[in-house]
Amino acid sequence: MPLNKQLLQRWLWGLGFLALFVLLAWRLESLATLVLLSFLVAYVLNPLATRLARLRLLGRTSATLITLVGLLVGFLAVLFVIIPEVIGEFKLFLTRLPALSERFTATATPWIERHLGLQIPDTFGSAFDQVAAYVQGEGSRLIGPASAIVGSVVGRTYSVLFAVVGTLMFPLFLFFLLKDFPRIIDAIDGLVPVRNRAAVREVARDVDRSLSAFLHGQFTVMLVLGTLYSIGYSIVGIPVAVGVGLLTGLLCFIPYVGAATGLVLALLLAALEMRGIGSVLGALAVFGVVQTLDATLITPRILGGRLGLRPLWIIVALMAGAELFGFLGVLLAVPTTAVLKVLVARTIDKYRKSPIYLSEESEPSPPPLSPADPANG
Repeated sequence: MPLNKQLLQRWLWGLGFLALFVLLAWRLESLATLVLLSFLVAYVLNPLATRLARLRLLGRTSATLITLVGLLVGFLAVLFVIIPEVIGEFKLFLTRLPALSERFTATATPWIERHLGLQIPDTFGSAFDQVAAYVQGEGSRLIGPASAIVGSVVGRTYSVLFAVVGTLMFPLFLFFLLKDFPRIIDAIDGLVPVRNRAAVREVARDVDRSLSAFLHGQFTVMLVLGTLYSIGYSIVGIPVAVGVGLLTGLLCFIPYVGAATGLVLALLLAALEMRGIGSVLGALAVFGVVQTLDATLITPRILGGRLGLRPLWIIVALMAGAELFGFLGVLLAVPTTAVLKVLVARTIDKYRKSPIYLSEESEPSPPPLSPADPANG
């Protein structure tokens, strides 16, 4: 078979398998999300399990158990140390909410009614009466949407049950994937044709180096930013400061979105406290200081250029993944972008070393005229 036909056949087989994989992932989104999430966590934990397994007294199974127990202890530490603090702050804020609501009604309501022409109910009872009157007047129009909502809830029951089962199965999936991670990699490596194995391994090493450095670095950045925002918002007196700070750090894997979300929440809570402009300025100051530290010190030192992607490309990748495959697409967005970056960079490098790029051929210029040439005059 000619070389061009062989190459075309390989591309067709590759595209066929890729299309089949995308179709199965789309049709089995819940299961694919569970497996992929387990694989990503196993990928992150694999270096630690591998180092533990290299100890003389530990095998891969024991190293996997120790790694997962350590992960569980860390999760429980967050659950029983930080979460109660957030709940306590939230309860304290709820106890002060009626007084804050009265202050808001006394100050903001007259301005809204005077400038915007909106009638604000004086009490919850009057608000309920207004809602009841609206429902009675619009009852016939609400029947259709209400039926649709009920049907949607019934249709989602299976998804909810699968989510519960998936949560219970996640540790089991994670254990077996982490335990057999080296075997899985060896099995995939064994499927690569021998003549292409060296090149594929080189690409895989580049992808692994870029992706693992990014994931570990991004987790560290999220942890540092969440801690700094929690401390800063606590100092300036923002309600539920720990919760807002942790949420900000958790969302910082989406460039600009996490910091903006935390700032909006902090400003809303500061405004609702109605302690004056000081708390609002304090929230702005915390945001400015932490963002400056993040831009000049935290992210460059911890993450650096390990992935080499602009924030805009990460945002576009996350949005496209969410639009195409939902939560599964969000999980796949950054890893897929990292793989594509490595492949595109290597393709461009090969192109610049190819004869097509390096060729300097041009049309030959005519030889110079000799003195004896009649055309020379």
